[in-house]
Amino acid sequence: MKTALVGDKDIPEFDKDIMANLLITIVEEKLVRQEQMLIAVVNAKQEIYRVIGAADRKQFINAVEELEDLELSNELDEIDRAKNGYDAIFGLNT
Repeated sequence: MKTALVGDKDIPEFDKDIMANLLITIVEEKLVRQEQMLIAVVNAKQEIYRVIGAADRKQFINAVEELEDLELSNELDEIDRAKNGYDAIFGLNT
């Protein structure tokens, strides 16, 4: 999996846990966006600050499970389609 920060957004405290728990490579954002499946992570302002790219469905499922283990929730969980190009959008429950 690959990841990149998006712009100059606030980075939440839980981001260090994401980086520690996912087997992930930091690359430029344009390289992440070339992956088959994309996960957005939002901060408290609901801004996408990190994008995670998975090369296949297995990597995607593994990432989703890890993010759920960190008690983040997927706002697309009840929707059976992508939104704004993302297959999942994770953040804290508000």
